[in-house]
Amino acid sequence: MLTINSSRLLANLEELGQIGAAAAGGVSRPALSQADVAGRDWFKRRVLAAGLQFRADGAGNLSALLPAQHSEAKTVLAGSHLDTVPNGGRFDGALGVLCALEALQTIKEAGVKLPCHLEAISFTDEEGAVVSMLGSRALTGQLTPADLRDVRQPGALDAGLRRLKLTRADVLAAGRNPATLAGFVELHIEQGRRLESQQLDLGVVTAIVGIRSFWLHFTGQAGHAGTTPLAARADALRGAAAFVLAAQQLVQERHSPGVMNCGQIQVEPGSFNIIPARVRLALEFRHGTEAELEAMQADLLALAGTVAGQHGLEFSSEVVDACRAAAMDAALIGLVERTAAELGLTSTRLLSFAGHDSQTMSAITPTALFFVPSVNGISHNPAEFTHPKDVVNGANVLLHTLLQLAGRCSD
Repeated sequence: MLTINSSRLLANLEELGQIGAAAAGGVSRPALSQADVAGRDWFKRRVLAAGLQFRADGAGNLSALLPAQHSEAKTVLAGSHLDTVPNGGRFDGALGVLCALEALQTIKEAGVKLPCHLEAISFTDEEGAVVSMLGSRALTGQLTPADLRDVRQPGALDAGLRRLKLTRADVLAAGRNPATLAGFVELHIEQGRRLESQQLDLGVVTAIVGIRSFWLHFTGQAGHAGTTPLAARADALRGAAAFVLAAQQLVQERHSPGVMNCGQIQVEPGSFNIIPARVRLALEFRHGTEAELEAMQADLLALAGTVAGQHGLEFSSEVVDACRAAAMDAALIGLVERTAAELGLTSTRLLSFAGHDSQTMSAITPTALFFVPSVNGISHNPAEFTHPKDVVNGANVLLHTLLQLAGRCSD
């Protein structure tokens, strides 16, 4: 059975990890930074050294291409991203790109001829240093001029694009025709402990969760914190705190494995000796289907209203943002599972509670996402680590998934 070159793959991971490396062991390659440019240059050299074709599109997405015999054939893509969060780890994103590159190089060296093009791709700015998932959103036609105006670091986008010799117009013109694509597969570290705790080799993602966020407003009455009896207070902070505790219990009991979080709070008047009159509380919740998100929203907002009433408060809410859940392709889920079993590996199905480029790609082509274990579930941290055997297992599953998926192009 064909297998990847494990020593070469692990050496590539180690070498890339030195670009943007910090003394404490972390890696900083934020998208469009000088370190990111260095990582991009390194990737291009590796692609050409592998005897593959190199391509960069208007959004700065980088690709290694293994062409089919017929130019009009469809393309199977695999990959992830090379950018990191500040002082992140060596595996998040990079693992998926380098395993895809290794799979293509292995197939080329074996002389396997396939009826479709294979493409290992690195998407620009998955981590959102400037524009979250800029590359995959541009490729899928989901990026708008307004998105490029609403950037996280004013001036950083244009400065970064200049480093890549690109313009905003180039980015917006980087869309691909979905009819030319046969599918997309992404390999990633889990960013959690589910696989490690169950001693499983692989996690096959059924869906990437949708996210909804709200500002919740609890309004009571200010008063003297020393002279007003506790039982007589309309304390907005006490009501908000009661909601947070009750909401966590509600989600655990009714909406598992969904999650919720209250990560920001603003209290007015904000004084040691004044009873809080107004609280603005950030609420975010996540689940794998729109139906579950609707149910969570209804339950959580109803709970907030009930708790407010119990504490003599008024309640209102406002929508902040919403990101739709993205289901992965059922046929590709099965293909990854069968491939893992044929290689003697164990797997389970699970949700991804973090965003990935697969979420964007699933809008235009059949998409699969699968995880390998990360030690202690650590991610976005210098201590991030995946054992070499898990790296190699994931790469071989990706290799044979691509072979089978590409073989179907002639069906």
